Amino acid sequence: MKARGCRRWTLTLLIAATASVPGCRHAKVGPPSVRFIDVTDAAGIARATATYDATVGDFDGDGRLDVYVGNHGTGAVLLRNLGDGRFADVLATSGIDPGGDQHGTGWTDYDNDGRLDLFVSLGAWRGEGRTKTNRLYHGEGDGKFRDVVQAAGVVDPLGRSRAVAWLDYDRDGWLDLVIANFATPNRLYRNRHDGTFEDVSEATGIAALSATRVAWADYDGDGWPDVIFSGTPSGMRLLHNDGGVRFTDVTDSTGLAAHQGSIAGMAFGDYDNDGTLDLYVSLGVDFSDVVLERPDHTVSFAFFAKDEPAGFDFEAGDNAAGIDVTLYENGNPAKAEEIHCGAASPASHAFHCDPPAAVAVATPAAGFTLWRDPTAAPRCLGCAPAFLWHLRWSGAGDHHQTGILGGAVRPTAVGLRPQSARGGTLFRGVSGRFVKESPKGLTHDANGQGVQWADVNDDGWLDLYVVDSGVDGAGGRNRLFLNDGRGGFVVADASGATPESGAGRGASAHFFDFDGDGRLDLLLTNGWGAPPFDRGPYRLLRNATNGGHWLDVELEGIRSNRPGLGARVELDACGAHQMRYHNGGASYFSQSVVPPHFGLGRCNVVNLLRVTWPSGTVQELHDVGTDQRLHVREDAR
Repeated sequence: MKARGCRRWTLTLLIAATASVPGCRHAKVGPPSVRFIDVTDAAGIARATATYDATVGDFDGDGRLDVYVGNHGTGAVLLRNLGDGRFADVLATSGIDPGGDQHGTGWTDYDNDGRLDLFVSLGAWRGEGRTKTNRLYHGEGDGKFRDVVQAAGVVDPLGRSRAVAWLDYDRDGWLDLVIANFATPNRLYRNRHDGTFEDVSEATGIAALSATRVAWADYDGDGWPDVIFSGTPSGMRLLHNDGGVRFTDVTDSTGLAAHQGSIAGMAFGDYDNDGTLDLYVSLGVDFSDVVLERPDHTVSFAFFAKDEPAGFDFEAGDNAAGIDVTLYENGNPAKAEEIHCGAASPASHAFHCDPPAAVAVATPAAGFTLWRDPTAAPRCLGCAPAFLWHLRWSGAGDHHQTGILGGAVRPTAVGLRPQSARGGTLFRGVSGRFVKESPKGLTHDANGQGVQWADVNDDGWLDLYVVDSGVDGAGGRNRLFLNDGRGGFVVADASGATPESGAGRGASAHFFDFDGDGRLDLLLTNGWGAPPFDRGPYRLLRNATNGGHWLDVELEGIRSNRPGLGARVELDACGAHQMRYHNGGASYFSQSVVPPHFGLGRCNVVNLLRVTWPSGTVQELHDVGTDQRLHVREDAR
């Protein structure tokens, strides 16, 4: 473990100190300064690719947290933590298939053998089946995995799988699997304890919804894990666990029904340290009509067509260079037979369109049609003549079109429906209900995706991180909100934790201590959206904050599931109370297995640590030392 000595800082955020609490060494002193350093290159993980989401867990049992990223059809990676600040991609020797339309992923230990297993969800085009199904990899040891999805019975061949969650919904000591399916029924697979699963989706009420995101926690403190979905036809839906038998939709009765919208990320956490789980949801739009002039003098575009022609106009000079065009339809290269430059049909989705060929057409053909008006007109007084061009898509059904134009192009605004950024909403948990809060400092207009609660400065208060996905062709700027301990937040843009994504679009955030120094580091994925705008870089940001004391609690279930998912971990330290609900560090599509982390500020001893296991066992430890990863094994008596 690294000592926390003096460091020379280059980027800091200094917050004014608040009054201290007399006689308490846990006294609140502002949010301490926060500093993150980009170590992506040094860690050996620099790459730009489509991602969707990642999952974090110690798959090889060496005590260091590793990472799996599905990379959404561009080749997955399994990043083994080498313990010296670097990662190595060991997927080639792992037995994991890197291909397929990978979306959500989740580490787990479904058979309680002490080795992490991995579930990978794959999409299916409009529910019409797929050449590659969901995958369940059993951890064999020594970094090797075996796909057991067929034998386990969690294939779901027609499901358009998106998000993944592992939880013990019936509290029998074995983890069960929830899959959020886009436009097809969600799935709940009950663990039979013998390596196989039973589909109880209909019997439990889970199949009544389809969704794209899922999160879970025991929001009302009754001991049973509840499930919340977003991306459903009826918005966000909270399902109460009725004793491990059925789930009941309680969205209306809990106060969430009035606060709907395009909800992307969801995260539970006790931000005000009152012992009750609160909920933050990010609001965003996956896709938006947009045309952007880019710094490289090209124009990027994205638009929707629904049973009627859609597109935009632009101006371009009548020069020999012509126009370079790259077209995508629904995330795939446009088919050659659906592309028309005037009356001609190029042979590829990436082609060159000469002005003489792009003669006017009376009616755009089915698919993409690119044409120009026959007469050029000056753009302005004294300007050279420029032709008005048109790009249209015509076809039945819903279609999402994206692409890039190059060659002295200037777009004009016609017929597009841009979506504005949405921000997010904080709900405070109160006696089994949620009350909308508007705390000071927690305002932003991000196009939100993944969200995470984490105590990044170890001051004893959960901070909030929100990923901003921007729009196709222009990534956004994430936000870190530091909890001031008085009900408000402070924006920490100067902390180094919110780099602009550059290429790609922001997708997910994952806090975990990759270097073992007790601080929560940050992994960002930026490969969200539709091609060609989904190729974004990973960012690994090392937490160099000179924060407070800390404690990680690594759980080992005996009567409960082996990772202890669903445990409620509480501590009292220097007069302050904190609670973490162990759901593995769920992200917006995936779930990890990361130890609950507590920041302790100036307090150097935990007076009482209490673990309430999913089995119902309550275990207490007294006078626990700080600045350590504490292994707690469930008392099976």
